[in-house]
Amino acid sequence: MTMNKIMGKLRRKNKNQYTLLGICMFLSVLLVTSFTLMYFSPTVQELLPQGGDTRKLSWLMMGVTFLGCTVFTFYGANLFFRNKSREIGVLLALGERKGKLGGCLALEVAAVIIKYAVFGIVLAVPVSYLIWKGFESLIITSVGMKYRVGAAGLAVGIVFALFLVICIFLLGIRFIRRVNIIEILNEQRKTEMVREVKSWTGKVGVLLILTGLVLAMAVPAVCMRVFLFVMPSFWNVTYGISAVGLYLFMLSAVGRTGRGKNPEKYYKNIVSADLMRFTARQTTKNMCVITLLVFVLLLSAFWGAMYYRSAYAGGEGAPYDYSMHYPSQEKQITREEIFSLAEKYQVQIEEYEEAEAVVLPVDYKMRDLTDSGKYVDLNSRKLASFVSASDFSRIAGRETMLKPGEYKTIVSGGYHPTIWVKPDCLLAVDNRKLVYQGTEEFDNLTETSDPFAFILSDEDYRSFKETAAGSDREKLVFFCTEDVYNTYDFAVELKREYIDHAGELSDHLALYDAYEEACAVKEGRQYDYSGKAGLSEDNPELMSDWKYAPFFKVLTKADAMQMVAVFVLLSVYIAVISLAAVGVMTYVRSVTIAMDNRQLFADLGKLGANRAYIERVICRQLRRIFTYPTAAGSIIVLVFSMLLIYFNDMHLDAAELRLFVMELGLILGVAVFMYVMYRVSLRRMEKIVF
Repeated sequence: MTMNKIMGKLRRKNKNQYTLLGICMFLSVLLVTSFTLMYFSPTVQELLPQGGDTRKLSWLMMGVTFLGCTVFTFYGANLFFRNKSREIGVLLALGERKGKLGGCLALEVAAVIIKYAVFGIVLAVPVSYLIWKGFESLIITSVGMKYRVGAAGLAVGIVFALFLVICIFLLGIRFIRRVNIIEILNEQRKTEMVREVKSWTGKVGVLLILTGLVLAMAVPAVCMRVFLFVMPSFWNVTYGISAVGLYLFMLSAVGRTGRGKNPEKYYKNIVSADLMRFTARQTTKNMCVITLLVFVLLLSAFWGAMYYRSAYAGGEGAPYDYSMHYPSQEKQITREEIFSLAEKYQVQIEEYEEAEAVVLPVDYKMRDLTDSGKYVDLNSRKLASFVSASDFSRIAGRETMLKPGEYKTIVSGGYHPTIWVKPDCLLAVDNRKLVYQGTEEFDNLTETSDPFAFILSDEDYRSFKETAAGSDREKLVFFCTEDVYNTYDFAVELKREYIDHAGELSDHLALYDAYEEACAVKEGRQYDYSGKAGLSEDNPELMSDWKYAPFFKVLTKADAMQMVAVFVLLSVYIAVISLAAVGVMTYVRSVTIAMDNRQLFADLGKLGANRAYIERVICRQLRRIFTYPTAAGSIIVLVFSMLLIYFNDMHLDAAELRLFVMELGLILGVAVFMYVMYRVSLRRMEKIVF
């Protein structure tokens, strides 16, 4: 009988080992290839702005995906070679050459991993298509969201599959080159006992986890807001304190034994406790990895849901569904033309209002970040928009009273001050000092002026208006529609007409300021925002980089959800990858425990232990593997999320608290999944043992 036939018989006898390796390869290639097919799709690349934060986050998540799938596959490969150690060791002991064994093993492994890799690449296309169609149902419109396969995505998937194949072969070469046959034969019998674990180990671990999170997340935020400087990037190493704490906590959960105050309970569970101690280091490492995977999958799902909620709520606080602002001297679309267009699209317009704003030079306080990482307070001068108290009262539907010499600042709903500029920032308006009288919430005007739009008393407004030139006035248009989210076609046509009517007076970039440009010209320096916005409906960045971009609630939400849908999709991929890895690792660890201790369980039966006792020992083993990592990962992600959201602006509002309720729902879902995996693993262990 040839060696290839012998290896073939061994493969058929131990087909579960090959199947597990193949599944790890298949899932990794499938997830990465479908991920890259989505990301490198021409549609996604057109949606993501060059150099934007979403694109940077997407690259980061792609890196996490590659790393996670690589580690996942390495785990399966190492376990495969560990299980093959006895077979290879016996054949070496019988005198077979390592070179021949290596060649036969390489053929066996290649036949499995290449087949599963090809399956993964082939299935990635329909999987990515189905997921894409599912996400189309979550957005307002699928215009411009056509599924298109990117050749680059397929190429990256193939390269990743080849990378995994090469890595597995390298692991096989390292495995087969071992010289010590006894070491190979005893590979499965190795124990990793630990010294006595003190009672305080778990408590110190929990303390270190919390300390690391607080130091890494709270200290930079406090330094930024209180001491006005940015912590250096190396401060992120404080996350390592949490990693050390996690290891200590898991080590305590696995290796901590002692009679304590309840010796009866200790002796009752002495077998299961000492079984864990025999492989304490390996089990602790596995449980730490599972905890981190649970953390990653929950955090990815939470981020995806948070971004989706943010996009879905985009513009909801605006009292008017449609608003426009433009230079009053520009011949823009008229009221009659708007109503005519609405009639054409069978849209009912309600609460139509018009107003005027005057643009004035203001001196204000602001904060800037220097190249050395310090925040400095500065006085700056630029142009800002002002409306009269009577006009604001009319369009806002609530009375606003101001005396001469007073002003109010217009902010968005639920506004919280930032470190950059405060609502009471004004030092002077056209060289005249005014007294701050608080804020007024009105989302439709928050994007029309920087740093804010402001309200003046009627007397002051008339006084400033008389001295202002015609080019220093803006017209404001507001209206609502019946069933706004069914007016998408009308909004698209109105946007087209608005852009067509716009001219040289309004063709400016979003950060353009006429006063700043005049100062730059006077000083003989280049003004960075003097270019044209590019008034064309084919310009994908016009609405985000145009000084006079209109606000149409239905388009704002649709555009935001299209953009965020990409990030949500990538977040879900990370969560799925982590969930698959958690499922496989917990299942494999459970099976490994059963196989390694099968003889011990048989000996317990010979010593008189009944099936119920052995099942209780098995259950206690499994409960630790499933319960501790799930609970630790869930609690850590809750603390991390709370710190992340709170220290973002030092405030928690009702919407953010609802996010935590949603996160609890995600944790419940993971707990249900882990319970299902626990039952599956328990059933498999019982089949192996009994």
